[in-house]
Amino acid sequence: MMFPKGGWELDESVEEVAHRESLEEAGVLGSLEGELGTWSYKSKSHDTIYEGCMFSLLVEEQLDLWPEKNVQQRLWMTVEEAAKEVCGHWWMKEALDVLI
Repeated sequence: MMFPKGGWELDESVEEVAHRESLEEAGVLGSLEGELGTWSYKSKSHDTIYEGCMFSLLVEEQLDLWPEKNVQQRLWMTVEEAAKEVCGHWWMKEALDVLI
């Protein structure tokens, strides 16, 4: 499973964004298993409030090359490990709690 996230264009559904971001950021394709929730959070670099929707994705294919391979690192771990080691945002930790 992974947690695709990112901004969306006006002509995209949040589900389409989740698929696109999964491909761009992690080079994976799969099926959305469900929405884990929607959270509002303040940007660290801008004085702006954003809304984030989180989905779980059942990964069905892992690509060797993807658009952000040189920028993003793909690392597989359990949900518990992700909650402890890499979730730097409270709303991401809440999404993991929903999944568990």
